[in-house]
Amino acid sequence: MSNKEIDKLLLMLLDDDSSFEKLYEQTRVIVFAYIMSLVKNYDDSKDILQETYIKIYKASSSYQSMSKPLAWIYTIARNECYLYLRRQTYTEEYQDNVVLPMYMDKDTQLILENLFEILNEKERQVIIMHSLWGFKHHEIAKLLEISISTSLSCYHRGMKKMKKEMGINL
Repeated sequence: MSNKEIDKLLLMLLDDDSSFEKLYEQTRVIVFAYIMSLVKNYDDSKDILQETYIKIYKASSSYQSMSKPLAWIYTIARNECYLYLRRQTYTEEYQDNVVLPMYMDKDTQLILENLFEILNEKERQVIIMHSLWGFKHHEIAKLLEISISTSLSCYHRGMKKMKKEMGINL
């Protein structure tokens, strides 16, 4: 789905119920991946995803058209993740363990576990946003509030770690 289509759906959310459904179906996978990269727990990520879309719906009345509407959505998702992590810190329930769905195939599970274990949080975020979502490093820098050089170095350092872990010669 293009940025223009997402932007149009966000602008029509309050007026057209089918717009919300379309937006959710077209963006939920990438938003969930982003949330999972921060929270590292499948079940909690599903809950945060729901909260994120509730906030998107409620905030849609103040949404203003932009060229990268996913940035707005990711900001809401990131804020929900940080809120969750702060709550977990206060209750001391948060553990830095990856919890993946039981039905995931073993190869995918191994790759994700390695990704989460060997990379730090910034490297995970940058690699997912660049490799999976196609964001440019200047866009990632703006979204994550880091410099472009930090985005680039996190990406290259993380990729190097992953290649080394998988035994790929550099």
